[in-house]
Formats: sequence, structure tokens, C-alpha cells
Amino acid sequence: MSKVLSIIFLILAAFTFAFAQEQTRNSNDPPSQGIAPKMINGVGRADVRVRDENGNPIKDVYVKLESTRTDGYFCESWDNTNDRGLTVLPPIHMGSLKLKIKAKGYQSQEIEVPADQLGDPVRVTLKKK
Repeated sequence: MSKVLSIIFLILAAFTFAFAQEQTRNSNDPPSQGIAPKMINGVGRADVRVRDENGNPIKDVYVKLESTRTDGYFCESWDNTNDRGLTVLPPIHMGSLKLKIKAKGYQSQEIEVPADQLGDPVRVTLKKK
């Protein structure tokens, strides 16, 4: 009987945890469209979200991802953020990654990005000049 109660408790705990996660997800924050490469120099894609210091999205931010591959090649992709402060960059072959962010009225940034973390959005906060 105690095994049955233990199993029921575990099932209820799992459902409670899943429900709590769903409740904390921000409905204004879409799922990530980023893709981490599956191998060295493999193809991936960055989902970049840019906000100001108050958490407001910034439109028309120039975002450029530079990739220096281990086989000597250099790849890059770029785009501007939309009105939600979001851009999903075109896929490129991923090596050592540097993200460059520029917006009028804000301090520019350069960020090293681990390729294996591109499955999650890259979140950037810009400070006013």
C-alpha cells in the first residue's frame, strides 16, 4: 500500500511542478527559435532579445553575430530587432561567437556567446548613452 501512495505522491508532485512552470512563463515572451549547433562548426541560429534598463523592448537595434570557425572560415549574420526587441538571425556555421549590438542613443556592446547555449534566447540589456 505504501508503494501505491508513494507513486501517487510522485505523480501529483510532477503535475504540480509542471503547472507551476506554465504559470510563471511570460505570455509576452515567445518560445526561443534559437538553435544550438550539434557539432563543432555546425549550423546554428541565434534568437536575440534586446531591452533597455527598465525592461522595455528596443526596436531597430542592429544585431550582428560573427563566427570564427576552427577550420579557418569566418561567417556572419545580422538583422535589426522588431517592435518587441526580438530578432532571429539567419542560420550560419558556428565556431567562436561574438555578438555585436548597436542602437541609436544606447551604448554599443560586444558579447562572447557560447554556441552550445543558443537553444535559449540571448538576452541583452542596453544602457542609454
